[in-house]
Amino acid sequence: MKEDPWQRSLRGVNEFMEGVARRLPLYRSLRRAFRGGGDGMVDWEQAREIAVLVAQSEVAAPTGPPPRPEEFEAMKSRSEELVREYSRLEPREPLGPLLVFDRPDWIDANLESFRLIFEPLAESYARTIGKLEEQRRKPLRAGKVLTQGILTAQLGMVIGYLARNVLGQFDLGLPRPEDGGKLYIVYPNLLKAEEKMRLVPADFRLWITLHEVTHAFEFAANPWIKSYLRSLMERYFGSVSLRLEEMGMRLRPQELKDSVRLNEIMNQGGLISVMHTPEQREILARIQAFMSLVEGYSNLIMDLAGKEVIPSFKEMSAAFRRRREGKSGAERFVERMLGFDLKLQQYQVGELFCREVEEKKGLDFLNRAWSREDNLPTAEEIRYAFRWIERMEEEERRGILRRTI
Repeated sequence: MKEDPWQRSLRGVNEFMEGVARRLPLYRSLRRAFRGGGDGMVDWEQAREIAVLVAQSEVAAPTGPPPRPEEFEAMKSRSEELVREYSRLEPREPLGPLLVFDRPDWIDANLESFRLIFEPLAESYARTIGKLEEQRRKPLRAGKVLTQGILTAQLGMVIGYLARNVLGQFDLGLPRPEDGGKLYIVYPNLLKAEEKMRLVPADFRLWITLHEVTHAFEFAANPWIKSYLRSLMERYFGSVSLRLEEMGMRLRPQELKDSVRLNEIMNQGGLISVMHTPEQREILARIQAFMSLVEGYSNLIMDLAGKEVIPSFKEMSAAFRRRREGKSGAERFVERMLGFDLKLQQYQVGELFCREVEEKKGLDFLNRAWSREDNLPTAEEIRYAFRWIERMEEEERRGILRRTI
């Protein structure tokens, strides 16, 4: 029976994977991803296996003494004291525990969140394949297997690379809000950063813990913002549409045999390309403004407290900011896949906003941003803090006038 283009493409990918799989465990997992399995467009079990292999595939893995939980518990307690003092926020809910993870632990803790984010995209692929099958009046099994393989491999590799770089995390509990609020420290990545940037471990670990505890205070002191963010995320990912590049039919089978070409497909987002409707762009702008505020506020409090209590703060802060400017390709890849496409300037904008408001009007004025949804800065105000200040001052004047009348 004569092979169609999809079958030749799939065979070409499998031949390439077979060639390298005999040498590297990672490529054995990639080969299995392209064999297909399950009904969904992403084989999550296989994606996890790929992620763990990528996370542990560094040539020079960080080494150091095992983590001491009591050390991090003491840092969490100290951070809570400092954040309460410097932010003036008071939690209305208990703060979650601090968990010290290795990389596979972090992957397992976040896999459900990745599923929540990516399943709508995968379902969109499945619907498109169904439409193509209807139009052609024949099943596209080989096309589905190839697409499933690329999606599974992409997601596994991206999650694995992120697991190699994330230092700390505040878990929002996106799939299950009741499970949120936990703080994660990825210990091997702390060791790697301390060694690479020549940092004082005790100072750096307290600084990172300060940042994550500030996130915990932001959400625990203002419980409404968790449901607000979840609602925005669900609206965005639930309505996202994809440009499928004809499901890869423009790719030539011989290109997929080429390891360089296959790597290019992976690095450029493969088959995924997100198209935004006007409604999605509006939601995305609100998400970006909110996340800029969350990150900027944590950086502000981390630095206000850090420069007072951490001896090597100045040197550490400079080294860490240089690290952030060298954002990894995996992070940029994730942004392209999600359609966020955030640049370094957009990450910095929240910190600039918070610093300008705090310097001009004080921390209590800045904390008004957390009091209700209408007080959150808009996408324009997060870039031009004076406009948010003017709006808050105008609302204050109107409130005084109403009370006077």
